[in-house]
Amino acid sequence: MTIHPGPVGHAAHASPRHVPTVLRDGGVAELRPLAHGERDTLLEVFAGMSLQARALRYFSGFPRMPAPMISMLTDVDGDRHLAWLAVVEGAPVGIARAIRLPGCATTAELAFEVVDAQHGRGLATVLVDAVTTAAAAKGVRRVEATVAAENSASRRLLGRLGLRGHVSEGLLELSGPLRLLDPAVVDRAAVVGATCSGHGDRALDIG
Repeated sequence: MTIHPGPVGHAAHASPRHVPTVLRDGGVAELRPLAHGERDTLLEVFAGMSLQARALRYFSGFPRMPAPMISMLTDVDGDRHLAWLAVVEGAPVGIARAIRLPGCATTAELAFEVVDAQHGRGLATVLVDAVTTAAAAKGVRRVEATVAAENSASRRLLGRLGLRGHVSEGLLELSGPLRLLDPAVVDRAAVVGATCSGHGDRALDIG
C-alpha cells in the first residue's frame, strides 16, 4: 500500500505535529496525535456528547466516564494505541483510535467520536482518514470495528473503508483489510510525518 498525499488545504502551514484540514462546510479543524495521559482533552470531548451519543459510542449512556476507562483511553503510545484528536477554534471536538488487538500486531480495532455540536461537518470522516493513515504507516493491515446496529452514520463511514460484518446481540461487528478512504480528505503525507516523527518509521511508501 502506498500512501499518496490528499488535499493540502491549509496543511502547507502545519507544524510537524499538527495537520490543519478543511471541513465539509469550509471550516478548519486542527488534527494532531493525542498525547499519552491527555485526560482533560478526553473528558472535554466526552462532556460534549449527549447520553444518546455516548450510548452509541460506548454502548452505555453513563453520565461520567469510569476511571478504568479513562486510564485505558489515555494510555496512548503512538504504536500499539494510536489516537488522533480534532480541535476546532481551540476546543477538542473529536477523537479517533486504532488499537492493535492482543497477539495480532497487524490488526487494529477502530473507534471514533465527535461532540454533538459538531455533527454534520465531516469531522468523523477526517478523523478516520487520519487514524487509518497513521495505522497503515505503523504496519496495520487489517481493521475491525464494533458499532451499535442503529448507528447509521458510523455504519456508512466504515462501509466506505470496505468493512463488512454481521449483527450480533444488537451490535454490528465489522472487519476487513485496511483500505484508506478514496478520495483522501486529509494531507496524508503530513499525517504520516506527524505519526512517525522521531520514531524512525517508514515514510510514505508502506506497501
